[in-house]
Amino acid sequence: MRVLFLSIVSLCCAVTMLGLVGCSGSNGATEQVTGTVTFEDGTPIKGGTIVFASLDENSSSIGYIKEDGTYELGTFSETDGAPKGRYEVTVIGSSDYGQSSPIHQKFANQGQSPLKAEVQDGPNVIDFKVERAR
Repeated sequence: MRVLFLSIVSLCCAVTMLGLVGCSGSNGATEQVTGTVTFEDGTPIKGGTIVFASLDENSSSIGYIKEDGTYELGTFSETDGAPKGRYEVTVIGSSDYGQSSPIHQKFANQGQSPLKAEVQDGPNVIDFKVERAR
């Protein structure tokens, strides 16, 4: 009975450790990422969401675009930044209920968005220009 108990405890510990290692490929280290999202004419995007999807790991970081077009990314908390690495970036503009996004749809679709970014050591300021919806 004691051997069975110890086996179950060992198995639970191993599964927990494997889960922690698998979920934190970056060891939990993040770098500050801020920037501005504007239309091609320089007009800021007034609200929305920006997502950095890692090209190297199975993770993503998200930021909320403010009314002035600025954003700050978060991965494990709202504004803790993103792990170093290469990213595909998608931007989804906010819109009134029932209305279309003011941003061209290609920027909102992972795999179609032309936006890319690389997060490096230290503070990162990464600005993006997007097209208006047609």
